[in-house]
Amino acid sequence: CFPLTAEQELRVAQTEFDRQAEVTRLLLEGISSTHVNHLRCLNEFVEAQAVYYKQCHLHMQELQKELGKLPNAFAINSIHSMGAGGSAEDGEKSPIETDTLKIEEVQAPATGTRKAKVLYDYDAADSSELSLLADELITVYTVPGMDSDWLIGERGNQKGKVPWTYLEMLT
Repeated sequence: CFPLTAEQELRVAQTEFDRQAEVTRLLLEGISSTHVNHLRCLNEFVEAQAVYYKQCHLHMQELQKELGKLPNAFAINSIHSMGAGGSAEDGEKSPIETDTLKIEEVQAPATGTRKAKVLYDYDAADSSELSLLADELITVYTVPGMDSDWLIGERGNQKGKVPWTYLEMLT
């Protein structure tokens, strides 16, 4: 075998470089198309999740409205169990002694209020409820005799019932 001349070595090195450059170009094109495909899949996933959670939200609102039409058996039973000797002795009725909760009469307890972070937007179904925006912080507390799925929520001077499942309790 004869030793290669500098010119022949240069041609061999240039050929190898060109081959490596082509392989690199093909790999970069593959990464780019894979990246675009990955972004498309992520976008489709996020859109599908948004549609799913919107449908869940609508179903929950419908269920909430249907449940709101049912009589509050716990509150009604507590009225009957009080009888004539209940808290009505002094002539005043507690807000729970009627079929509907009078939000304006509810007072926050001296202890037992908590901060809660709102997880999802919530549109109040009536004037006794408080509309919520995701990620806001509100003060919440319970009222004896009220449905355990609901709390009283306060934001500034606004007050109303809020669904417990829409909240994350903070310590």
